[in-house]
Amino acid sequence: MDESALVEEVGHRLARAGLRWTAGRRAVVDIFESAQAPLSMQDLQDRARAARVPLSSLYRIVSDLIGANVLVKLEFEEGFARFELVEELAKHHHHLVCVECGTVEDFEGPGLPDLERAVDDAMRSIVRRHRFAVRNHRLDFFGTCAACAGA
Repeated sequence: MDESALVEEVGHRLARAGLRWTAGRRAVVDIFESAQAPLSMQDLQDRARAARVPLSSLYRIVSDLIGANVLVKLEFEEGFARFELVEELAKHHHHLVCVECGTVEDFEGPGLPDLERAVDDAMRSIVRRHRFAVRNHRLDFFGTCAACAGA
């Protein structure tokens, strides 16, 4: 989604949630738009500090953006959370999660079309067999990143 379309859509989502498009919210959305992977709260704090977003407001801003369906909180089984733009505002992707250090990397690229076809086939089967209306899916791969594997 290009920047002007993102700004417009986020504005609509905030308005539906009864929220204004403030400088702090804009700065946080800009941080997530430029992120190459989901951000931990510490990563977000570091970037927010550089963007001059008051840390005293950051948790409220994140909560507001989650409530307005702009951000999603990703919780992984290893007990750590990351945040990113909801899929409708970003491109579809999956995650590579390191169980050693907790890094999370977005995964897209070669092989993904075949993977998506297989997932779509599985979703159609689920719909037929279980009469379950699938809205979307999330697929995370857990393992060891290159940095941890080399250590």
